[in-house]
Amino acid sequence: MKNVYDILVNFKKIPYEFYEWEQDDDIIHVKKAHSFKVDDLTIYEFMNYSFNISKEFMELIKDKTEVFANRSIKKVPYSCIVFNDETSLALMFDETGKVVGKSKLLFDESDDVVLSGADLKKYKIEYNVLKKNNDNLKFTRKESKVVMLLLKYLEKTYEDKKSDELKYMYFECFNKEENDLFNAYAKLKQSLENADFGVIDKLKSLVKVLKK
Repeated sequence: MKNVYDILVNFKKIPYEFYEWEQDDDIIHVKKAHSFKVDDLTIYEFMNYSFNISKEFMELIKDKTEVFANRSIKKVPYSCIVFNDETSLALMFDETGKVVGKSKLLFDESDDVVLSGADLKKYKIEYNVLKKNNDNLKFTRKESKVVMLLLKYLEKTYEDKKSDELKYMYFECFNKEENDLFNAYAKLKQSLENADFGVIDKLKSLVKVLKK
């Protein structure tokens, strides 16, 4: 374990790269936080999955993270930074130990964490993976917003039973007809969720026309 000082974090459900941070995000200036070197599997699972940590580890990090809040210093109950030989990740947990926020660091700050902790022994954090899939990780932050809007439009079209519009979208995306409305809806939805960018780009163009 080693303390890290003076870094910026942006806790979200998905740890976006700093160049995807937005102006209205709640960027936090961390004064001090515990950091732990972990193995590659741990950093991968922490980066990609939902998980919770053991009570023992919660006690180890309790109130150890300090952040600047206006003109005062505020303690974050359960937060820390983990890193391996390549990257680092800031984490925040609720009172049950479940991860509620993740943040990548600025490139130079992440490099500093990795280099300064290069000689540390790997720390084994006891944790349980709660969910092993996160479709949003297939997209950038901007792409996630576009896909979410397309899914809402598709669902509304299906619920309103706009059969001609749904069949038209299906034909334009797959170049074949589908008369079963549920099958058309399900295939389009699956393609969006599975990051089929051919379908995503086609629907983006179609929705612009159909909404006029």
